[in-house]
Amino acid sequence: MRLKQKLAFAASLVVFAGTPWIQKSDRLEAQSAPTSADATNASNAANNPIHPLLTFDLWNYFAPSPEGYPRGINNQGLLRVSVPFDVLGFRQIARAIVPINTTASVQGGPNTGAGDLTVYDFVLFGEHGTAIGVGPLIAAPTAGGEVYGSGKWQAGAAGIVIAPHNWGLLAAVATYQHSFSGNSSSPAGQITSVQPFAIYNLHSGFYLRSTGAWSFDTFHHVKDIPLGLGSGKVFTNARGDIVNLYIEPQYSVYQSGVGSPKWQIFGGVTFKFPTAKR
Repeated sequence: MRLKQKLAFAASLVVFAGTPWIQKSDRLEAQSAPTSADATNASNAANNPIHPLLTFDLWNYFAPSPEGYPRGINNQGLLRVSVPFDVLGFRQIARAIVPINTTASVQGGPNTGAGDLTVYDFVLFGEHGTAIGVGPLIAAPTAGGEVYGSGKWQAGAAGIVIAPHNWGLLAAVATYQHSFSGNSSSPAGQITSVQPFAIYNLHSGFYLRSTGAWSFDTFHHVKDIPLGLGSGKVFTNARGDIVNLYIEPQYSVYQSGVGSPKWQIFGGVTFKFPTAKR
């Protein structure tokens, strides 16, 4: 019941916060919704994390036999909502991320719980070619226990650099968050994440991808540097809606700490909508 209440709270927060942002972004998206030129390279729009469309990502990381648990399973599901808007002429993308963590470290009883709710904002610079985004980040201790989250409020920053090309995308996303308040029994710590990714477009909406996210978590003393190679398929319709399906096996070239994965399978689906047409 507590898990359902936390998910309902997080969803309400995203919807409440997103309503005025969507209204502000209608003018921007009316100009930026996929055109006939975009249709020839739809995978760029589908995979560009700062493309100005209302975006819902459903992700899952499945990791069998994590370090210290040779017969266990770690699994993390993620719901990420991205909302474009503009303030005083500055283009921005706000994101809210809700994780659902299943961990091999819990012995007996339920081993799945909600993680910490993370919200951050990119202020975007660059109209053509390489684009840069930077902004603040905050994470709330909504996790069902320390094994699922940090037990602390955290603050930090997020940044992105992305370069679209005719053949695909090159980009890097980085976040940093450090604890500043919360459960006194929980240790102070920080989480740094760096995600370099590359997209190579094929024909008929198919593409190749490599998007392993490098994570350095001092709360749980886990470090992980995965490299991945996968593929995906993009679907579009006349209204400008985009559906992106993908799967990517990832192998850790470096790992450290109990619970760190040696290899994992990342899969997901992304939905993008030009809200100005709704």
